[in-house]
Amino acid sequence: MPKISIVVPVYKTEKYIHRCVDSILSQTFSDIEVILVDDGSPDDCPEICDELAKKDSRIRVIHKPNGGLSSARNAGMNVAAGEYVGFVDSDDDVAPDMYEKLLNASETYNADFVMADYIRVLPDGKSYSVSKNIRNGLYEKQDMVDEIFPELIMAENVDYGPILSVCQCLYKTDFLRKCSLSFADDVKWSEDNLFSALVGYNAKRFYYLKGEALYRYYQNPGTITTGYRPGAWDVYCLMNRQLREYFSQKTDYDFSRQLSLHILYYACNVIGMECRAADDKKDAVVRVKKILNDVLLTESMKKFRMPKVNFKLKTQIFLIRHRFAEPLVLIMRR
Repeated sequence: MPKISIVVPVYKTEKYIHRCVDSILSQTFSDIEVILVDDGSPDDCPEICDELAKKDSRIRVIHKPNGGLSSARNAGMNVAAGEYVGFVDSDDDVAPDMYEKLLNASETYNADFVMADYIRVLPDGKSYSVSKNIRNGLYEKQDMVDEIFPELIMAENVDYGPILSVCQCLYKTDFLRKCSLSFADDVKWSEDNLFSALVGYNAKRFYYLKGEALYRYYQNPGTITTGYRPGAWDVYCLMNRQLREYFSQKTDYDFSRQLSLHILYYACNVIGMECRAADDKKDAVVRVKKILNDVLLTESMKKFRMPKVNFKLKTQIFLIRHRFAEPLVLIMRR
């Protein structure tokens, strides 16, 4: 049985998959299995996956109908044989010692999951490392409550909290299965936000390798992070409802403020997206009004306390709260 299972969802990444898999197979820690999940990719990825498996016995391939990133990760998790499980996107790559360092930290401190930093690589080739605004080291349960819970779902500055991307992490497989933690198949985008919130809430021990940028995230043109996403608002509302269903029942910590910030964050995100995609101002106003009048958002904005953010964001929040679509469109399209 391998020590670590590494799940790699594959969809329309034929230009990058060799780079990704080579970086995983070149790890200084070699007791791994690589689970390539072909998520119904319409290009040459299925054949490439099979060819890679023939060259290295540590590679397993799953072919499945297209179901999205969450579905693909779940398919890999379901067959993972390793004591630990990690996730790598097939258009990214990892440092040679990434899993050795994550495993050493987890075993040394008996952590349910471990997180490293990452390097963001821009389309022009420039790159920079990204570190979280939390301290290095071990977090036991009370530390999690005191230092992680206040930004577990969404930070007060209306941005993601410190534990977000699953690709920077290594998880104990037994921990995930005992807590019944998996990805929501019906959440197509930003699924890390939901999964990581549940992981952070359930974990008893967490270790952060601050300053160790071990994962390389490539901002490739044409990916879901750079393009228009039809139906995104419905998906984000679905995610917010799932978070509310889970966290509203918790009595050990009040997450209500974060749940309101969460839907506000995605309202800002989708309003900007819709304004850029609209044919003209009139079309943009129609699109934005649909979001502003959504019951989930309007209920969240009742008695909403303005966060300490910059003037531009405060203005946007004010217009969202009062459902002023036309001036909001003017600002966002500018």
